[in-house]
Amino acid sequence: MKIALIHETDIAAEYIDFVATFTEQTNRELLIVDHAEDDMEQFCEENGIDIIFIYCRNNRKEVQTWLNRCRDLRLPYVFLTDTMKHLRPLKTVLTPVTMLEEEVYKAEILTHLSRFTGANIVLLRANDYGSRAEQNKNKIVTALEKQDITSATVVAKKDSFAVAKEAAERQQEWQTDLLLLTASREYGLDDILFGSTERYVVRHSKCPVMLLNPRGDLFSLCD
Repeated sequence: MKIALIHETDIAAEYIDFVATFTEQTNRELLIVDHAEDDMEQFCEENGIDIIFIYCRNNRKEVQTWLNRCRDLRLPYVFLTDTMKHLRPLKTVLTPVTMLEEEVYKAEILTHLSRFTGANIVLLRANDYGSRAEQNKNKIVTALEKQDITSATVVAKKDSFAVAKEAAERQQEWQTDLLLLTASREYGLDDILFGSTERYVVRHSKCPVMLLNPRGDLFSLCD
C-alpha cells in the first residue's frame, strides 16, 4: 500500500520530511503528486493509496475546496497547511469523542497509528448531559485495550457540538502531533454560511489533522 502526498502549491522540505517519516513508520511507499485529481476515489484505487496527505495554503476557499474533493473518500486523509509548524514524528494523537456512534470507527485507526508509531492516545470526551459520548469513549478504550494499547481520557469543557473546535484550540496543551476527527455527516446551513467544523479545525490547528468520513457500514464497528 502507498501514502500519497498531494500539493498544488510550492511545498517546503519540512512537510515532505514529515510525510516521509510517517511513510517509513507505517511501512508504505510514498507517492508525491503536484496536482489535484479529478476523481480522488479512482486515483486512490488505481494507485493502491490507503492514506492521503494534502498540503494547501491556510485560507478558507482552498481548505474547503479540498474538503469537498475528499468528501466521498473511504480512507483517512490528512491536512497539512502552510501555518502548521508542529511537524515531528508522532508521539501523541489527540481525538475528540462525541455522542455520534460513528466515533467508534476511530478505534481501528488509533490502533494502527499506535502500533506503527508508538504514539500515545489522548481521548477528549465531550462534556454532554447524556451518556452516549461516554459510551463511545468506553468502546474505543475497550478496542484499544484488546490490542494492549493504553490511552488517557480528558473530559472536555465543551459538548459534542463544539468539542472538535476545543481540540484544535487546546492541542498544544498536550503537545499533540496529530488531531484525528470524524468529518461532518452533512453540511447544514450553518456550515454553508459560517464554515464546517472540520474547516475550522484545519485552519486553527498547529499540527496535522487527519479526517475520517462517516460510513454507515462502520458505525457499529466495536459492538
